[in-house]
Amino acid sequence: MAAYSRGLYSAVHQHSLRFPSSIRTAIFTARPQVSLSHSPIRNFSSTIFRRYRAPSRYPSKSSTSSIINADPILRTVVQTREPVILYKEPSRGKYLLRVYSWATVATSIGLYSIYFAKHTSTLEQPFFVPPAYIVVGLAFVAIGIHIFQRPVRRISALEIVPGTMGGRVQLRVRARKTPWSKESIVMVDPFEATISEKTYPVVKELVEAERARRQSITEGLGHMFIVARVWEIAARFIEQKWTSFFLNFKFAVLQFGMIQLKVDGEKWKIDCEGRLLEDGKGIDRIIAEE
Repeated sequence: MAAYSRGLYSAVHQHSLRFPSSIRTAIFTARPQVSLSHSPIRNFSSTIFRRYRAPSRYPSKSSTSSIINADPILRTVVQTREPVILYKEPSRGKYLLRVYSWATVATSIGLYSIYFAKHTSTLEQPFFVPPAYIVVGLAFVAIGIHIFQRPVRRISALEIVPGTMGGRVQLRVRARKTPWSKESIVMVDPFEATISEKTYPVVKELVEAERARRQSITEGLGHMFIVARVWEIAARFIEQKWTSFFLNFKFAVLQFGMIQLKVDGEKWKIDCEGRLLEDGKGIDRIIAEE
């Protein structure tokens, strides 16, 4: 094999004079070998992963201490070692009476509409009248069932309590799964809980709705003529009652004013008509929004 290589080299070398100088230089000139073993190799994957790593959901210990020192509620709990109430539910008796009254009325209307549809089928009515009554009845029954579920999984109180054995502050949740069940207590890190939306804007809207409901319909009408005054009072009365009905329907059916608190995978309800510390600003600062 070596003799064959030497023969091939001599043959090529003998005829190399016939090649142009550029080709001879390319064939017989020794090329420098580039070694890749000593060249620095950069690992971009670790840099990219460090740069675009998903941010941690919960603050670190250093940021937690700074948050506690900056928030007046948390700082008060740490200094005084006394719990602070963030939220307390409204009067349960009045709330349950109002909710179950609306649920009973809606369900009764639905059942009566379905019952009335059977009698209209025997009368001389267009063919679409009985199905229309049935659809309306089923809709009201669904609304009634939905309202009946409103008092479920309600929070009785939210408190920030000092940590035990030198630990950081905790969020104590007092809640009931049903209105008649025993109150359960859940302890959780306040930075691990989340709320579905901010409480302060909801509280502001509830206050404005209550102000509109209680506003005097005769305010600012002393300078008007008697006929115009009566007409304006009647218009204001109708508008006020219609607005009150719409707001009650919105609160009862759409559950406006209810904010969900998520703790350890479970969702509990905060009623913004209750007593909120700083009109809900305290909860908004401490508990993160989803």
